[in-house]
Amino acid sequence: MLARFVLTATLTATLAFAQRSGGGMGGQGGMAPSGAGVSRGPRTGNGEMQRVERQSKLDMIADRLKLNKEQKDQVQTIFLAAMEESKPLGEQIMKARDEIAESMIAGKSDDDIKKMLDEYAGLSARMTGIETKAFAKVYALLKPNQQPKAPVAFEIMYGMFGPQTGGGSRGRG
Repeated sequence: MLARFVLTATLTATLAFAQRSGGGMGGQGGMAPSGAGVSRGPRTGNGEMQRVERQSKLDMIADRLKLNKEQKDQVQTIFLAAMEESKPLGEQIMKARDEIAESMIAGKSDDDIKKMLDEYAGLSARMTGIETKAFAKVYALLKPNQQPKAPVAFEIMYGMFGPQTGGGSRGRG
């Protein structure tokens, strides 16, 4: 029973995360140029679909913090380095998630599943460390008048370097 509950919670969280987050570095909400993440919006009066542009996470952060071009370029370099560092870890996280689900479906013992969940939590904590380290580098670039707005940037960064789950243009990796 506990295994089914944990499986249901894991799958629900996965779906919620996939819906909540706009993605990693590219596509919807990623670091692609502003016009790159284009989606179809509501219909116009003549029945055609209106195009709605979505800002990348980098653009959202740059807007909120009022970054100049040089700062934005530096932030992009920081984010690309963090993405590169996090890629192997993201793959490990996805593999661990798959193993947990397979073990629950196979009816493995609660002790075995708890061990896998603990390992997964450790991997997730390491990913949060990469995200936090990138944020600290971004914060160091900020001028004193930009620093009070920094928590908003950290909030936007959530999941930016993590494994790419869910649907849409996100894909894995």
